[in-house]
Amino acid sequence: MYKLSDIKRIHLEITSKCQASCPMCSRNMQGGVVNPWLVEDEITIEQFKEWISPEFIKQLTVLYVCGNLGDAIVAKDTLAIFQYLRKHNPNLFLELHTNGSAKSKQWWEDLAKENVRVTFGIDGLADTHSLYRIGTVWDKIIENARAFIAAGGSANWHMLIFDHNKHQVEQCEALSVELGFREFKAKNSARFKDTGLVVLTKKGTTSHILYPTDRSIEIRKNVVDSIQSAPVITCKAKEENSLYIGANGNLTPCCWLDMPAGNPTYSYIIDYANKIGMTPNLKVNTLEEIMSSEYFNKIENLMGFDPLIRCATQCGKVSPTTEQFK
Repeated sequence: MYKLSDIKRIHLEITSKCQASCPMCSRNMQGGVVNPWLVEDEITIEQFKEWISPEFIKQLTVLYVCGNLGDAIVAKDTLAIFQYLRKHNPNLFLELHTNGSAKSKQWWEDLAKENVRVTFGIDGLADTHSLYRIGTVWDKIIENARAFIAAGGSANWHMLIFDHNKHQVEQCEALSVELGFREFKAKNSARFKDTGLVVLTKKGTTSHILYPTDRSIEIRKNVVDSIQSAPVITCKAKEENSLYIGANGNLTPCCWLDMPAGNPTYSYIIDYANKIGMTPNLKVNTLEEIMSSEYFNKIENLMGFDPLIRCATQCGKVSPTTEQFK
């Protein structure tokens, strides 16, 4: 699929731990009930140095930290890992995607010194934000963002739009300008069905219901239609020469193929196990050993005639019926 020397981008998940319980995240079941298949992991600075050499860091152009299951700001060594990366590649573009609701002001000021761009997920104002970002504190996020920006940090504000916060988009954008964010983006989520999502408490009882916007429903329909009609898979990981490193040490082309918290009876997990076998892991083999194995070739060789279900559903190949992905 590609060689180690080709790799230019890394998507890194430092931890699968998180203080939040966002209803559509795989770490929990509709917000309140913990996913029984979740095993929390965290990459230490010692592990990262063992896995990722200074020589490899020097060939990279982009490394972004975005949680598949967790948020890096709850991990112990996130700042140390960014410092290690910056030390060995002053020109490397570094980015962190986060809910922003943890760590001290000093931590955020120190992060700004490493020239790390931060994208904060802020879904509304104080009265609406935590209806989706359950477990986060809006005032704390704004305090941290202020500290980061005041210390010279470059910050983006990304907002998911739901029915309950759609009236606040203009206010949020105005506030982002006032606070000094470099960019504001509002996005309608295609994850929710038009019937809405019942959000659960820790005890499994109903907390509230999240409803999508009309635009979200339209986008979801278009996504489903395109999956069913698209003729080929376009592998973004191959196009970008990128790798994904999971908090458990798994090494895959992208985050969609790392499924540590999935129900083992799901068809896409069974499909992956049957066609690929075990996922390579940096705790077992070195980066060089994994990249010289047949793992990536197996995935690519399937794309033309019998692609992985996960590749088909996420990257446009004609897919089996939606029922198969439960």
